[in-house]
Amino acid sequence: MSDDTLRQLATRAGIAPHWTDQTGADRDVSPDSLRAILRALDLHADSDAALRNSLALVESGSDATAASRFTTARVGGQVGLPLSAPAGTRFEVTLEGGSHRVVTSEEGFGGALMLPAFDEPGYHTVHTEDGAFTVATAPERCITFADLNGGAPGFGLAAQIYSLRSQDDGGIGNFAGVASLGRTAAARGADALAISPVHALYGAEAGHFSPYSPSTRLFYNPLHANPAAVLPEDMVRHVITEAGLGDEMARLSALAQVDWLAATPLRQRLMRALFDALRKPGSAAEPARMEFERALAEASPLLKSHAIFEVLHAAQLRQGPKAWSWRNWDAPYRDPDSPEVAAFAAVHEDAVAYQIFLQWLTARSYGEAQRVCREGGMKVGLIADLAIGMDGSGSHAWSRQHEVLGGLSIGAPPDYYSAEGQSWGLTTFSPRGLAASGFAPFIETLRASLRHVGGIRIDHVMGMSRLWLVPEGASALDGAYVTFPSETLFRLVALESWRHKAIVIGEDLGTLPDGFRDYLREQGVAGLRVLRFERTEHGYIPPDQWDAGAAALTSTHDLIPTAGWWAGADIEPADDGVDQQSVRAWERGILWGAFQQAGIVQGERPAPQDTAPVVDAAVRYIARTPCTLKLLPIEDALGIETQPNVPGTTTEKPNWRHRLDGDASTLLDDEVVRRRLGYLGQPREGEA
Repeated sequence: MSDDTLRQLATRAGIAPHWTDQTGADRDVSPDSLRAILRALDLHADSDAALRNSLALVESGSDATAASRFTTARVGGQVGLPLSAPAGTRFEVTLEGGSHRVVTSEEGFGGALMLPAFDEPGYHTVHTEDGAFTVATAPERCITFADLNGGAPGFGLAAQIYSLRSQDDGGIGNFAGVASLGRTAAARGADALAISPVHALYGAEAGHFSPYSPSTRLFYNPLHANPAAVLPEDMVRHVITEAGLGDEMARLSALAQVDWLAATPLRQRLMRALFDALRKPGSAAEPARMEFERALAEASPLLKSHAIFEVLHAAQLRQGPKAWSWRNWDAPYRDPDSPEVAAFAAVHEDAVAYQIFLQWLTARSYGEAQRVCREGGMKVGLIADLAIGMDGSGSHAWSRQHEVLGGLSIGAPPDYYSAEGQSWGLTTFSPRGLAASGFAPFIETLRASLRHVGGIRIDHVMGMSRLWLVPEGASALDGAYVTFPSETLFRLVALESWRHKAIVIGEDLGTLPDGFRDYLREQGVAGLRVLRFERTEHGYIPPDQWDAGAAALTSTHDLIPTAGWWAGADIEPADDGVDQQSVRAWERGILWGAFQQAGIVQGERPAPQDTAPVVDAAVRYIARTPCTLKLLPIEDALGIETQPNVPGTTTEKPNWRHRLDGDASTLLDDEVVRRRLGYLGQPREGEA
């Protein structure tokens, strides 16, 4: 079997057979890795015959656009369709808004059918003799914060939902805390509140609580539902009392960290009791009951499939831990469309309805929190966080197996922070599968994330251009870069941004291809500029030289907050011969010098324990940038040292567990916090 032919097939399929490591050395991807990645793309190369067949398939130019009858375009740009028709042929078009027009085809390159440009965005339908053809026509770029705010600058906060305290939260923050923080942040002048991902995890496994490892990104984590936003508050209080949950809820609420293993089942007991109370004859919440029953009757096939997965997954796990992944289930249950799965759903009809209730309650809570933010005066309101992928053992991978890359994990090649690279245990959509399906899975995911918000943050946004994919069971060193149809994906992002009037932020930190940040800027996607990373070999980049189209931050959830960094709270003993305390002292001097050069501070730098002046200076530094939107992590607003997540760690660090001191509604009341927010913008009218 020719390795040259294998590499040729890989290249034609969008797999880079070579890569450059952090030292600048060229590396070859092994033949085994290339074959594994090709197999996941449904291009087999395990024999000479299979290799020849796959290469012929790729080289034949089999047109996924023609098969899916879906293409994309930009407003003002010609539309090419893979159809045969002479120039001058007339076609009827139905625009997304419902209006009709007739267009005449033009002469295209190489005999391609070309239609004149559409002058408005939308999912437009071209009617041909062979059937309808969808043209997703995107605006030139995404909606930006400057568009929403008339070009004026503004700011927002960023917070982890689980960290926010509110009444009856039972130890896990929910949309009640989001709404409370959003209300007070809006009063202080904020235009946005960025929150941690709310993707569905696993109801049957409380220990799987990382918000960036979802079971599916199409639905929500019910632990964040706020029942009092949807159901009468006296009903919720009565259920808590009747079920005897109050004391344990209060105990868990008072903890400094989320006890997921205790708080999750307690929260689920409350939700189940509310479900039962709502469906009782003569329920005290009759309007809500009727609304839920309508939602249940109208549940989409996707929602029903997720609900069935949740119930089936719980049943399988009761038989043993090996059933964590649906791939280890008995064959009939691995097929979501099997008669056995249908029979299981029928027997467990009530449990499936309960799962749909959880999604209904969470979605309503989500929407209510966004309403509070917008009515408070925010131009954007909530900014959702879209994880880069989903767990291959989860709901999406089970119910839509043809859409995902089975047997591969998203990760990162080696760099100076991780010499062995990273493999995150997440899968994503197949680029070939996306094209064949008319990009429906990607569009569904965007819409699910944008449904109740005014903005979206796309984690690891470079993944829309290329991803480092690692074969299952292999080292991260054995991965390869796989190209994704970035132009099509960014067109769809721009179109959905326009349809939802929502801004788009792309997490563009780390090693990026040359020109990628410029490309994001052209798309109207705001990159992230984080103070600690805005450096050259000569020091920190002056604030007036930051990218105006990016969002400015003092820190992120993967970095220790400014106060903790200054205090050296992240420094741990090591036997590497490096005096980390001395290094940090030097780094403090460089940062304080940058503050001095910017005219923000004067005098000697504070002692490591004197963190407040440094936090103030960091906030003022990003306030001086031309970045239209500034996002301040709540940890830096409060001046605390606790880091939400330490990348590369699991049990050794209490990741995704920290709770903020004080109720979410009062976090911004302290005079010091008010002053910091005042650096970024003024309170709204009526606020002192």
